[in-house]
Amino acid sequence: MVQEGSYNEEQLLKRLAAGDDIAFNTIYEQYQQSVFAFAFYLTKSKELSEEVVQEVFVRVWEKKEQLPENLLILPYIKRMTQNLVLDLFRKAGREQALQQKLQDAMSNLFSHPDDQLQEKELRRIYRQGIDLLPPQKKIIYTLHRDDLLSYEQIALKLGLSPNTVRNHMAQAIRSVRDHVNRHSALLPVVILLRNL
Repeated sequence: MVQEGSYNEEQLLKRLAAGDDIAFNTIYEQYQQSVFAFAFYLTKSKELSEEVVQEVFVRVWEKKEQLPENLLILPYIKRMTQNLVLDLFRKAGREQALQQKLQDAMSNLFSHPDDQLQEKELRRIYRQGIDLLPPQKKIIYTLHRDDLLSYEQIALKLGLSPNTVRNHMAQAIRSVRDHVNRHSALLPVVILLRNL
């Protein structure tokens, strides 16, 4: 029975490598619940787990021609799932830390009544940085920052994957920060933002 299972996996992988949609769907149907359960065990988040399932099988399809025929599918996709979850955690940690530093820097600058002119100028430069974003990044940035929507809510609203929203948001944050760095005449602000 084990040999038969191995033979079936080997045949599936051969067909998958040839671009067979049915083989891919068979692999997806057979393993997507295991991937979801493992991702949920790691993240404790239904939304993140669904995103991980989607990304795992996108990568399986993209790498289909490089997969060895004698590959054991379940251990392979579980390792891929674990790596994706770790990447998500690292990325989320960096984004949160960056957002927090930017907010702290701006809050500290705006807490002094003598700095009203500096505050006004920095807000103008900051708003200009947002206005210069490409339309989709600007919408995502605004929905997240101003409307306080989560990546999952934005994804649903715009018909995108949460991972796409997360990538756009990370790029938008970098773009706004770089714009403020380049255009701010306020040396202390530039120094603070360079340390983000």
